[in-house]
This record gives sequence, structure tokens and C-alpha cells, in this order.
Amino acid sequence: MKVFLYILSVSLLAAADSVSQVGQLNRFEPASRSAIFTPSTAKPGAPVTVALQAGDLEIAWAKQVRCSLVQRDGKLSAEGVVSADPEELRQEQQVVEGLRRDTFERGRIVMRGANDLMPMMALWDQDGQFRLKKDFLGAPLAINFVFTSCQNARMCPASTSAMRKLADELAKRPALANVRLLTITFDPEVDTPGMLRTYAQGYGIDFKRHSFLTGREAHIKDLMRHYGILTTRSDGTILHNAALVMVSPEGRIVQRREGAVFDPTDVADYFTQLAAPSKPR
Repeated sequence: MKVFLYILSVSLLAAADSVSQVGQLNRFEPASRSAIFTPSTAKPGAPVTVALQAGDLEIAWAKQVRCSLVQRDGKLSAEGVVSADPEELRQEQQVVEGLRRDTFERGRIVMRGANDLMPMMALWDQDGQFRLKKDFLGAPLAINFVFTSCQNARMCPASTSAMRKLADELAKRPALANVRLLTITFDPEVDTPGMLRTYAQGYGIDFKRHSFLTGREAHIKDLMRHYGILTTRSDGTILHNAALVMVSPEGRIVQRREGAVFDPTDVADYFTQLAAPSKPR
């Protein structure tokens, strides 16, 4: 039996199965799209050269990470790279548990409406940076949800394009320089920070204004309930509704617009009114 288990363990990668590992990435080599991965185990393993996806190579992770090591086309690849930083995970756990309790206490009526505070959150952006709710307070926000593998041109691709057009419109208005855009994935198993980075770059997103966020699946499911985003899986894809949620600098939901697309000029006009509370909205 021991011999059988040993043979099985060393053949895992050869069979193209993934092996989850925690460790450090360093010595990034853009030319070969590779880096050195050193496992962080009780008995450290030998460093290995791994191929990286483009987004992870650009992030150049400078913290402990978790990834799956997969043998593909004769190369060992590190895929699904996410943070495993102990302090970030500790803070994330507190927020996840807090929002879980809040969700449970709200009972059947979970979705937040006008004048409600936005829910707490603990997510990672397209740069692999850990983000909490407090990091986005003090500026008006526009929030939407997508997933990168969506094939329905009228849903996620249209929604991301609309957000890009909104960013372009906001850039024309110096008074709205502080408005931030947030896109949260509801497929975090696939949409890691590196994946989100590559996806957003395909739309020419300006990361100075627009952040793409991912995190623990259970936490994102709670966030979706609080923002009124419903999903179901069918034929290998995710069916869902869509909405744009606008939040005041104080963190209160001020408006919700249903649908994947919206008029960027009209939304920018609303943010202009929001910046001038003495004027009727």
C-alpha cells in the first residue's frame, strides 16, 4: 500500500492534476514568462521554475501565495495564484464572518436599498492588493458585478464596456476626478487577481480609477445577496441579472440602475449632482 501511495503521489503532476501549494514567487522572468516558486512547508521543498499567466507575471507577487502547480505541455505552471498572506487572511476571516452574521440576521430581506450603508468587504484587486471597505470610503463609487468567461455579449462584456465608457466620460469632468469604479467577480474560483488584470486590460481599463475585485466564494455570495445580484448555473455557464449601484462618499447606497448597460453621460451627470447636495437630484 505504501508503495502504491508513493507512486500515486509522484504521478499527480504528470497526469495534469493540480497540486495546491503555498509558497513564495520570486525571480520573475518576463522573457520566458516564468518565476521561481519556493514552497512554504514545515519541511521546505526545493525551488522550482514555473510558468506564469501574463497577469500574475505583471503583478509580480511580493507576498506568500497559494497556487495550483499543473503540468502542461511539458512545463510546470503555477495557476490560480491568490494571496496566502497570514495577516490578510486573518483580516479577511473577520470580515467574512461579520458579513455572514449580518446576512443571517437580515433573514429573507438581505438586499440593501437606498440610504443603506454598503456592506463590509475583504477582497483582492487586480494588483493582488488586499482591499477593505474603508479603502474606498471618501469617494463616490459605481459598483457592478461580472465574470470574465461570460459569453453573452449583452451581459458582462456589455457591462464592462459601459464601465469603460463611464470612465472616459468621468475623465472629461475634472470635478469628478475622485469617482471610483469597482467591478466584483462572482466567479472567484476562475477570476483570480491575475485573470482579472488580463481581462480588464483587454478593455483598456485605467486601474487608477477602476478596480477589479475577487475573493473568497462564500464572501462574494453574501456580497451579491446584499447588492441584489442573482445567479444560477446552466449548461456550464452562469446566468445572472445585472445592475449598477452608486454609493456616496460616506458609503451609503444612493441609486441603483438595473441592467448591464447604462448611459455613461447620464450617470456622470448624477455624480455631478451628488457632488452638489444643495441641488435637487
